[in-house]
Amino acid sequence: MREQLQKAVLWTCLCALTATGQTAGEGQGRPEAVRDAYARAQSFERAGDWPAAEREWAAVVSLAPGDARAWVNLGVALSRQNKSDEAVGVWRRAAAIDPALSGPHFNIGLSLTRAGRFAEAVAPLKRALALDPEGDAARRALATSLYGLERFPEASRELAQLLARAPRDPALLELAAQSFVSQRRYTEAAVVLKRRLNLPGETSLLWARYGDALDGAKRTPEAAEAYERAVALDPDSTLRRYALGYLYWKLYRYEDAQRELSDVLRREPGNARAAFTLGDLYLTKGEARRALPLLEQAARAYPGEYDTRFALGRALLLTGEAKSAVVELRAAVKLDDGIADGHYQLGQALLKTGEREAGRRELERSRLLHDAKRKAEAEYRRPTP
Repeated sequence: MREQLQKAVLWTCLCALTATGQTAGEGQGRPEAVRDAYARAQSFERAGDWPAAEREWAAVVSLAPGDARAWVNLGVALSRQNKSDEAVGVWRRAAAIDPALSGPHFNIGLSLTRAGRFAEAVAPLKRALALDPEGDAARRALATSLYGLERFPEASRELAQLLARAPRDPALLELAAQSFVSQRRYTEAAVVLKRRLNLPGETSLLWARYGDALDGAKRTPEAAEAYERAVALDPDSTLRRYALGYLYWKLYRYEDAQRELSDVLRREPGNARAAFTLGDLYLTKGEARRALPLLEQAARAYPGEYDTRFALGRALLLTGEAKSAVVELRAAVKLDDGIADGHYQLGQALLKTGEREAGRRELERSRLLHDAKRKAEAEYRRPTP
């Protein structure tokens, strides 16, 4: 899911960019045949006849092989026909002829970015910006490549410069928000997403992203409100509805959480995450028998997770199935030996099955872990002299 979201955000940011051609520049010294070929090629470009434009630009470079601008335009004609590799080769030749021309560097970088070859794209895009610092298209492609490489702080710096000049650009705002989220800079992500939501084109996905950022910034009540809006815009999404139920659970709004999670399971009975959260909710409310089948479903789906095995062990212990509880709780503490409550619950289950010595060892382990945690917290809170 995260990878799909990343690709969608990157594509949105790139979709407005196209390879750029070059004007004729100083044409007075060109032979008449070259000038005529230039005119014919540009006429075909205006008509959108890219195969014919390619033929004419090829004629130009055969007549004037040192004309870097013509090579750039030939590359554009190739690119418009999805001949990307040929286009990149042509642009490299243009850059070699005239290293001070920014266009070929930008076009190479953009083509590589579009192909997902982000590491290769960075150098030509930086070169294009060095030659033309005001080149927002190159900066946009560079920010996209840096984001694709997960070089998020660098991407954020480029995006900040772009947003200073285009503060209402939806695609830039969305990419900036995702970059902040990837750095766990949730407060900044929430600010940027709020700016995006103030523009036309709100979607359930945008409200969900905003909710995630707010929750990451420990503004969970506001996150629930954002997800309420996301669900209102897409009421059939079990993903959005589960997230809303989970936020209600975090806020101790158990009746609301129960309603949403039950609706998810009605629509999608095999949703083990919803089953776990609803089962844990019932367990918190003291309804262990009601929780048990839901937690069994979650443990089957996620046998390698501490939380599912621990919660199931607790439910089994509370419903009088101590031997089965021992199995689940032993699995839980094997997955994470450093949680005091895991050892405590296992100790209680062992005592109930008559394994008193083993039970006492687990209870002692629980006490030591609890004391160590309290000591560490006290040290953390102690003021610096």
